[in-house]
Amino acid sequence: MPVNPSKTPSAAWHKLRAFALAHKIISTIIAFVVLYGGYSLYGTLTAAPAVTHYVTTSVATGTIVASITETGQVSASSNITVESQASGEVLSLPVTAGEHVVAGQALAYIDPTTEEQNVTSAEEALQSAEISLATAENNTAQTRATGYDDVSAAFLNLPPVMHGLDTLLHGYTVPGHTYQMNEVAYSTIAQPYDPSLQEAETLTESAYQKAYAEYTKATYDFSSTPRTADSATIDALINESYQAVSDLSDALRISTDFLNTVNTAFINHDVTAPSTLAGNISTLLGYTATTNGYVTSLSNDVANLAKNGPGFTSSGTGDPLVIQSSKLAVQTKQVALAQAQLALANTVVRAPFSGVVGQLDIQQYQTVGSGVSVATLVSDNQNVAISVNEVDAAKLKVGQKATLTFDALPNISVAGTVSSVDAIGTVSSGVVSYNATVIFDTPNPEVLAGMSATAAIITGTETGLVVPQSAVKTANGRSYVLAFIPSPTSDNSSTETSATPVQIPVTTGLSDNTNIIIEQGLSAGMQVVTQTVAGSAATTISSAAQSTSAFNRGRVGGGIHVFAP
Repeated sequence: MPVNPSKTPSAAWHKLRAFALAHKIISTIIAFVVLYGGYSLYGTLTAAPAVTHYVTTSVATGTIVASITETGQVSASSNITVESQASGEVLSLPVTAGEHVVAGQALAYIDPTTEEQNVTSAEEALQSAEISLATAENNTAQTRATGYDDVSAAFLNLPPVMHGLDTLLHGYTVPGHTYQMNEVAYSTIAQPYDPSLQEAETLTESAYQKAYAEYTKATYDFSSTPRTADSATIDALINESYQAVSDLSDALRISTDFLNTVNTAFINHDVTAPSTLAGNISTLLGYTATTNGYVTSLSNDVANLAKNGPGFTSSGTGDPLVIQSSKLAVQTKQVALAQAQLALANTVVRAPFSGVVGQLDIQQYQTVGSGVSVATLVSDNQNVAISVNEVDAAKLKVGQKATLTFDALPNISVAGTVSSVDAIGTVSSGVVSYNATVIFDTPNPEVLAGMSATAAIITGTETGLVVPQSAVKTANGRSYVLAFIPSPTSDNSSTETSATPVQIPVTTGLSDNTNIIIEQGLSAGMQVVTQTVAGSAATTISSAAQSTSAFNRGRVGGGIHVFAP
């Protein structure tokens, strides 16, 4: 079969060659596209699979200093009017307009004659009140001493009375009834003639038991209370002793009434009384006379305590009313003296702060009244007025330290302190701002009013474990970091490892927008991920490592590592 010459390989080649020679530019482009596509296909088929790299840094201890930077202007010195707080003739003016004065320096002297007399009178009144108080306290001390003496005498001389009453009521001496206690025997014998004696006997025994209990307790308290005991203890002893002796006197009276009733029953029915009855009645009368003497003395002591001695008053001070009154008088006189001394001090008009006397508003020998303008004082104080947004305003507090710099004075910086922060903001175009003031700690004459200033205000400091801010992630309102556990060890900036970082919840502290304190969750030396880099581009990894390395400059520990699992 004959072959078509135009379809042979040789012919096709010649045609292609002819086309290429005729279309050199197009042919070159086609050749380039074919070669590039082939190279790309080869690279795709032979490239290693992409890996994820982690840029890490070591957790180390450090200090975070958080600050905010605000701009403002130096405000002009403030002017105030210094007014007189006293009335009288101006004796002298020791300063002139334009003169610089310091805080507390005298600007004017006003005639102090009246005020000096008032101070003298107040001092005398206070001295008199103090003497009255001392007298009252001395009287009170004497009252307590007398009361203690009376208590001592009572418990020295009344034991025979208490013992005698016990023997008389509870002895077994009634003729024909020695098998019964005396009070029971008398009641038994006389009851047929007066049935009320049974109740009288019960009342007599009850009065005795009460007196015995009170007397025994008071005797014990007296024996354990020295004369040098505190005032409240002595006062309580005197009152307790008075009550005990009064109860003994009541018991003696009731016992005497009981025996008199028995005797009356015998007389009314012409019955011969037991031979012991008359003697018992006579003994009780003697006991009563002795006891009532101590009742009287102790009653007077209690009354004196109410007047000059311990008053258990509603004030709860334990002081007697007379002492309370005297103390109040002393306090009143002390206040009056302080007021008189203040009025005397006010006769010298003083500069409230350092500054320059702008002008004097009074003249020597002029009579002035309280509230009259004496001078205008221009303050030395310098400050920077700043306006801050609501976020920064929440961080500002009075007393925070600041460093002030000035556009016009690049070589000068001044320490300052936040002196005020407005509680109410102003709204402009929907933006809320708050005015604040930073005062100079030390005035600088080179800084002029109206100069632009920048205030770097320290809002907080905290020391602890520090990581870059980029290491902390947030999910569902909780903070966490990615870290390698255990931490890989390598001195290289890029190390491949099969380890995978784990998620560790952390509690964060102060941040300076670059680094952040970790309060809980990490320990020093751990490797935390600061950046995750997809792919294997060396330039990308190198760039990430260089960015993170800034965190470690000047830190203890640290080090940048790039891990590729």
